[in-house]
Amino acid sequence: MARRSSKKKKQMIIAVVAIVLVIAIVLGVCWYFLIYSKGMTIGEFLHSLGIGTTCPSDDDSGNTPPEEAVSGNMEEIVSADLSIHFIAPEVRASGDCTLIKVGDTEVLIDAGPTQGNVAAIKEYLEGYCTDGVIEYVIATHADTDHIAGLVGTSSGGEYNGILYSYEIGTIIRFDRTNKELETEAGNPTLYARFETAVDYAEEQGAEIYTGSDCWNERGGASRTYYLDDARSISMNILYNYYYDHEASDENDYSVCMLLSQELGDGTNHYLFTGDLEEDGEERLVENNELPHVVLYKAGHHGSKTSSTNALLEVITPDYVAVCCCAGYNEYGAAEENIFPTQAFIDRVGAYTSYIYVTIMWDEATNGFCDMNGDIVFYYGSGEDEGSKTLKLWCSNNDTVLKDTDWFRENRTWSGVL
Repeated sequence: MARRSSKKKKQMIIAVVAIVLVIAIVLGVCWYFLIYSKGMTIGEFLHSLGIGTTCPSDDDSGNTPPEEAVSGNMEEIVSADLSIHFIAPEVRASGDCTLIKVGDTEVLIDAGPTQGNVAAIKEYLEGYCTDGVIEYVIATHADTDHIAGLVGTSSGGEYNGILYSYEIGTIIRFDRTNKELETEAGNPTLYARFETAVDYAEEQGAEIYTGSDCWNERGGASRTYYLDDARSISMNILYNYYYDHEASDENDYSVCMLLSQELGDGTNHYLFTGDLEEDGEERLVENNELPHVVLYKAGHHGSKTSSTNALLEVITPDYVAVCCCAGYNEYGAAEENIFPTQAFIDRVGAYTSYIYVTIMWDEATNGFCDMNGDIVFYYGSGEDEGSKTLKLWCSNNDTVLKDTDWFRENRTWSGVL
């Protein structure tokens, strides 16, 4: 009897061990395909399922889900009190170019993605910058898809970029870069040509400041710039830890800005973080008192390494604009890294379904076509502050990302409806 009992115990132990091993293998496979392969952390995966989420519900926060922006029209935009334009490139590439217009004051944030695309940017600006003056230019960081159009292309030794073509009031630029000034062949890099363009603008009278100059209000720079006479719309340069610390990733040098608009009894905020990555976002949250934002320009074109939970759970955006060429594998990346990534969509989708994208890859022609095209959020002039309404106009259509054919074929939605 003792031997039989001992034998049964051994069999039970073996069975238990086998079951544990099977469970471990299944969990490992699930972890790889559902989490690791998508570049997600376990916390982010649970967040996408609504488990342990830090996104406040209506019941415990008093916040309500964002409402669809009122459809606008192009004629209203020119006279709007505030308009924010995400300019769609006319090349097959992802890159940033954002125009903010307040009355006769223009702010241009970056001018990507290519040197040749500057012609399209200038054509767009003709409808809004009618006096030939751009009061503020922000160059977030030194990557080509952000500064190329500031330099432009050369003809007979003369460049046609933004910094050469307009009277520039103030340039707010990145403090640091890991870029080289010369190629291996000894030729100037695009970054070197950008520095030459900045020098030219300074010679023509532009004030040149870095992000840290503005934050520290050093040398005549300001942390806050008011864009209207009533001082109701302000451009606020935020503190980025990497203004004065070395980063391994060029994107983390990005100049970050919060646009604030006093409206009625409250204030609306709009956030621009360039290509800031996960570590930079965490430090941005630690070092700044960030509010809820009405509009967020998606960091790094909707990559899986930006727009992280650390930032999103603080800013809880209502609307998100993504400056990318959706589906185009520009850098030969793995599927999970193609913009806008599934990881980005899962995280942002926990807060809003109002996600808009400038252009997309056209597989049939290996070219590009508009998704939403130019994306413009604006406030029309109301009789009083309380009557002003946020409106949206897109040059192609105003279909949200999750409702597009491209999305149905390439991504999945598990966010808010």
